[in-house]
Amino acid sequence: MKVASTQRPVKVLMLLTSDFVTARYEALRARAPELNVVTRIDGDTDPDVTALFAFKLPAGLLPRLPNLQLAASVGAGADGILGAPDLPASVKVTRAVEPGLGLSMAQYVSLQILQHFRALPTLQAQHAAHEWKRVAVPDSREYTVGIMGLGSIGSVVADVVAALGFKVIGWTRSEGRAARVPVFVGEQGMDEFLGQCNYLVCLLPSTAQTAGLINRAFLSKLPQGAYVINAARGGIVVEADLLALVDEGHLGGAAFDVFATEPLPANSPFWGHEKVLVTPHIAAQPSVGPVVEQFLENLQRLERGDPLINEVDRSLGY
Repeated sequence: MKVASTQRPVKVLMLLTSDFVTARYEALRARAPELNVVTRIDGDTDPDVTALFAFKLPAGLLPRLPNLQLAASVGAGADGILGAPDLPASVKVTRAVEPGLGLSMAQYVSLQILQHFRALPTLQAQHAAHEWKRVAVPDSREYTVGIMGLGSIGSVVADVVAALGFKVIGWTRSEGRAARVPVFVGEQGMDEFLGQCNYLVCLLPSTAQTAGLINRAFLSKLPQGAYVINAARGGIVVEADLLALVDEGHLGGAAFDVFATEPLPANSPFWGHEKVLVTPHIAAQPSVGPVVEQFLENLQRLERGDPLINEVDRSLGY
């Protein structure tokens, strides 16, 4: 890929904060070896950096990049970039959108629903004890899965879970989401939505509006024995409130892939809890190739002054 020449040659900064980012760095170097990609700033400022390709931005970095035009997330969420307190309004922000991401998330959500619905922990315990005891097979048509967030990922999840025989409903913040399931909208639709959910799946983006949204009062509106799955972002669910309701018996359990603090601290009460399953933020990840291609395409679009692919509406956070 050859980036069009301008007065200021394109220079990309990548912050190698994890293996996840490093894999995308290596793919970018292989795909566009002529592109000037650096992994650190030498000196107090770097006026030549015009694009960032990163997951999270530390405070104090952005003032050192006076000519930055694009901050592209290497992941599906842009909260790690939007959360930077010194992000200039003039900098465009994009996120990674990849068709396979919805299928990966649908697999994860289906896995968590089915392991609880079909009593997999009980069957595993019987296996370990050499016990042959048949367990009842419930009728999925009598159970409702509620999905919060029906974007490019959530809509795929809804379709897959519905294909398993469950009744599926969705909730969104605003009108306009096309979906093949009944949709409840905004605060006015929340209570009716929650009252039906035997399984609640959180796929919401991390924004100022969703921070701490799923708290004790919220979760108490779910039916007795409801199961909660959070595969979105940490901080949306108030973790202490959820655990309290599980311990009190109102909630039947939970599966969490994301947490307010990651990695999850060793002393977290989530670890080892008999009614909670912890997974290490692996529900779904964009494939490396398409993410790199989207970034390169956006560099060219930026050079031409064309609209960017998957640009984030900073007022919404996605």
